[in-house]
Amino acid sequence: MDDVAAIRATIGPWTKACLDRNWDALLQMCTDDVVFAPPGEPKVSGTRVRQWLEAFPVIKVFEATFDKVDVSGDLATAVGAGRWTFAIDGRDHSATFKFADVYRKDRDGKWQYAHVIWNTDVPHA
Repeated sequence: MDDVAAIRATIGPWTKACLDRNWDALLQMCTDDVVFAPPGEPKVSGTRVRQWLEAFPVIKVFEATFDKVDVSGDLATAVGAGRWTFAIDGRDHSATFKFADVYRKDRDGKWQYAHVIWNTDVPHA
């Protein structure tokens, strides 16, 4: 599998791990120094990532696609868009979003998320 295809193949396991709240599986797809940059919040990194994930709302629907993947050596960027639905306070809240992720290839040739950045298409009320 070439590098672009390998990166594109990460989206299925990523969304499944989020839907299943399987943070171990999700973090195994990340570098040890991964940074999450959620909308309207400070960046999250290091040991705070798991705690932040545990507090994340339950995701009921999560669909995402890559628009473009660029690879340069052991670094890559991927941009795309998607939609998701969260359960918050007993109600479903849906949103569309766009994202830009940075990947780093590890010593074994596996692409891992190094920086996870997203923003909703509509400002939070």
